Amino acid sequence: IAAHFMKELDLHGLSHDRIKDIVSSWVHENPPPCKIITGNSSATERLVREALEKKYCCDYESYRNLGALIVTRR
Repeated sequence: IAAHFMKELDLHGLSHDRIKDIVSSWVHENPPPCKIITGNSSATERLVREALEKKYCCDYESYRNLGALIVTRR
């Protein structure tokens, strides 16, 4: 998958209580594959994975960039 053609959602600066709703809505409007930037927050990453786990797979963009997840369909 060519990463430069993927839509991206950057979650930097968002409060944790809004992340699940924002991610669910955004992925619904921007079907995978797509990229979600979580930064170095393990809490943000966990919330993204929880929001998407039923329908989508989330994997790190690369072993050198653990602050971004690539979302694909299950």
